[in-house]
Amino acid sequence: MRNRKLELIQGLMPRIPDQHQHSVESAMATWWVNIRRDGGMRLTVTGYEMMHDVLGLESWRLDLANQDPVIFTKRLILDLDRKLEWPYYIEVNIRKKLRHIVFFGSREAMMATMYGDLEQWLASLG
Repeated sequence: MRNRKLELIQGLMPRIPDQHQHSVESAMATWWVNIRRDGGMRLTVTGYEMMHDVLGLESWRLDLANQDPVIFTKRLILDLDRKLEWPYYIEVNIRKKLRHIVFFGSREAMMATMYGDLEQWLASLG
């Protein structure tokens, strides 16, 4: 089975400035919420900061605060983990409502934005 997380980290390592360098093993353990080989592509705060702030990778932010409340449930986490192919970062407020999601995949960001409803879009992916 292909490990997309490992491939991504190995591809990004040469671009990481010296003051932020660490081992591939450390990145695997600190960048991802689910560190299992077949786990989803959800980023931790550390992973998000590395990709967004340090590396400056292009990302797209979907603000959900103005939409119908999207409750951050285990089912939603599983759907995101199973269906998204590129890294993403989510921020949840104190009431467990999704505030925004940052996509690092342009197609996924475009489709989620155009669909207008995150949960329905994920359901449409099968």
